[in-house]
Amino acid sequence: MRKFALFFLIFGLFAQQEITIKIKGGVPAIRIAVPDFVRKVKTERGEMSALELEDTFKSDLSFSRVFDPLSPSLLSLVKNRNPEKPDLKAWESVGATVVFVGKVEEKDGKLRFSGKLYDTRTGNFILGKSYYGDEKFSRLMAHRMGDELLKFFGQSPIFTSKIAFISDRDGNRELYIMDYDGANQIRLTYTKGMEMLPAWSHDGEKIAYTSYRRGTPELYVRYIYEGKDKLIATGGSNITPDFSSDDNLLLYSSSLPGNPEIYIYNFRTERKRRITFSHAADLSPKWSPDGRKILFTSDRSGYPQIYIMDKDGSNVRRITFQGSYNASPCWAPDGDRIIYVSRIEGKFNIYLFYLSTSEVIKLSSGFAMNENPCFSPDGRHIVFSSNRSGKYQIYVMDYDGKNLRQLTQMGNNLMPAWSKIKYRR
Repeated sequence: MRKFALFFLIFGLFAQQEITIKIKGGVPAIRIAVPDFVRKVKTERGEMSALELEDTFKSDLSFSRVFDPLSPSLLSLVKNRNPEKPDLKAWESVGATVVFVGKVEEKDGKLRFSGKLYDTRTGNFILGKSYYGDEKFSRLMAHRMGDELLKFFGQSPIFTSKIAFISDRDGNRELYIMDYDGANQIRLTYTKGMEMLPAWSHDGEKIAYTSYRRGTPELYVRYIYEGKDKLIATGGSNITPDFSSDDNLLLYSSSLPGNPEIYIYNFRTERKRRITFSHAADLSPKWSPDGRKILFTSDRSGYPQIYIMDKDGSNVRRITFQGSYNASPCWAPDGDRIIYVSRIEGKFNIYLFYLSTSEVIKLSSGFAMNENPCFSPDGRHIVFSSNRSGKYQIYVMDYDGKNLRQLTQMGNNLMPAWSKIKYRR
């Protein structure tokens, strides 16, 4: 009988040649000028909050891969005699397509953040937003403004998204969440067991995960704002959950039949249905963005490979053929790309696979263990865990492997999952 741990704990002995393919260039980013905000604050706390808000907003735009903010040297070429009424021709002359003018005001411990966006070529005012709230919400106001700019240009919002992960910083592995940029790391569980493999619901209010709180790997759903857990599956090993787009169904793998098979749990009926019957270890199921297909990992060919099947378990076909270990798949929001982990020459790295062309692209490198990749809600970024610094930490990189950022520092941090944000153009 094959054990589910085969995929997570046992690494094969077969080496193979490493393959690297160059990624193609993307659409040019929008050149945006963001001059220093107008700050009308009276207290030291207000000044600190206003600066944090401005820094967060500018960092969001730089991260996005949608915007290309002008450098400080270019910003310095334009003299803002009246910052609230920008000289759009001057900004156009230094390469800006749009200009964002921000203002932060303080009153009675509250901040008002307002922003206006202008088109430098036409001179038109094109967008205006304002947020008001406690100073402690300065980062959130910045994130929301950034998301509004993304939506205006037809892009999915990302800055208010969250990342769930597992950390042992407090002694045992518990469930945590943080902002997309690593800020506001918050512990959610206190079970004194071992938690693993979180997955977000699409409404952002629930996280499914595996817990050893009662000694065996059981599947739970945490209702974040209620602070409550619901037991979904017990008996055998119940792991690797994934919510459907309407949050009514939950994919997961269970070894209750004797070997890991894939099940679907229905939240309305509270019933579960088995959809694989392969006598192999079937793990890590993931819904396609349209809900019609399911990605999963199986060793039915002898070694772990990535497969796709229809949502009812029919029409199974293998999609990875390079290498003897391919696992932990994740679907991109566009439905054409997947990322997964592959072991080549003893190294575990992250690869990108195009379903339409079967192109394979290597995204990470080195001798570290790079694991559990997951796409951002807009498909432009990837979060993953790696022990490249000695301990396991959470990292984010762009879809092409560039702009690596480390998000966590304390303890070992593993198994990240990026939240979804529902947005339709």
